[in-house]
Amino acid sequence: MRVSEYPSPLRHLLTQLDELQAEDSLDMSKVGHLLVQLAADEDYLGPLVTAMPPESSGGTWLIRPERGPRLVLFHRPEGVMSYTHSHSCWLAMAPVRGVETHQQWHALCHADGSADLHLADSRAIQRGEVVTLVPPGDIHSHGHAAGTGASPYSLILLGDNQVALERKEFDLQTKRWRDLPPGDPGQTDR
Repeated sequence: MRVSEYPSPLRHLLTQLDELQAEDSLDMSKVGHLLVQLAADEDYLGPLVTAMPPESSGGTWLIRPERGPRLVLFHRPEGVMSYTHSHSCWLAMAPVRGVETHQQWHALCHADGSADLHLADSRAIQRGEVVTLVPPGDIHSHGHAAGTGASPYSLILLGDNQVALERKEFDLQTKRWRDLPPGDPGQTDR
């Protein structure tokens, strides 16, 4: 889809992203600011949120080229977190509604498949807040921690098609890791 074919809020985001990516280095604080602005657009996002089933995990792709920046509106129900994973590309995440729990991890991966995992940061983010990550510091999990507020509907902006890239996935219970080769989407929820 060409930029001109997207709804106005998405055209604005893509135009601004193009300008930021043309600079010498990508300023993730500016990327985060753009995403927070879009997340506040209730006129555009409200009907999309309402159409998502509140009892199940899932997303609606808003921007999905073969390569390059992609945007998804994603929901996880109460108490459901993602598997811990990497993206191998930059990303930004901003809640539209609810409270998104975001955990960033440090991981030392061993050849035998075991991993030393240490929680580096854990926070509950709400509308108006954003998390940005850049590889190799993009190992994270996100979703909803029970008792933190309403379950989240969040925008996730990816710098590229993560499934086209080699990534890693971590099992926090077994302290194991595995490579996710291109094409493998990995586990969704833990």
